[in-house]
Amino acid sequence: MDYIKILSEYRASEVGTAVLHAVAELFEKDIQLLEANASEESAAAKIAQYLQPHFPDMHIDVEYNRMGDAPKKVAWSGKPEEVYPDIIVHLRQTATNILAIELKKDSNRETKGKDILKLQAYRRELGYQHALFIRLGVKAGAGCISECEWVDV
Repeated sequence: MDYIKILSEYRASEVGTAVLHAVAELFEKDIQLLEANASEESAAAKIAQYLQPHFPDMHIDVEYNRMGDAPKKVAWSGKPEEVYPDIIVHLRQTATNILAIELKKDSNRETKGKDILKLQAYRRELGYQHALFIRLGVKAGAGCISECEWVDV
């Protein structure tokens, strides 16, 4: 999987490059999280932290579930359900939604199907400009990305 090419050659190069740099920083500074197969949320929090300098005027949130004052809902499975995107780049309390990322670790046997449907719904229903699925390697595979896919509507 050539995730470097997928991220760096994305049509919105500044977004792809920002994600590539954030993931590289995770691998450089926090590889122990992946080697230890720590929670997905711990990796997501670090990626969010490393994305912040690339989006200085935006909010970078992990598991953020609000749309204004209401719970964030999308009909990814046919009916509206509350959702908790792994990482989002947005402006809170506005309709400005730049990027949604769903993460999985290699140790999670679930396929990416549900995540792809959610990402499509984030774009379609919530106006996210970009959506990305990433599967991170863990243990012996730490420091690698086994799946990386930009998601359209």
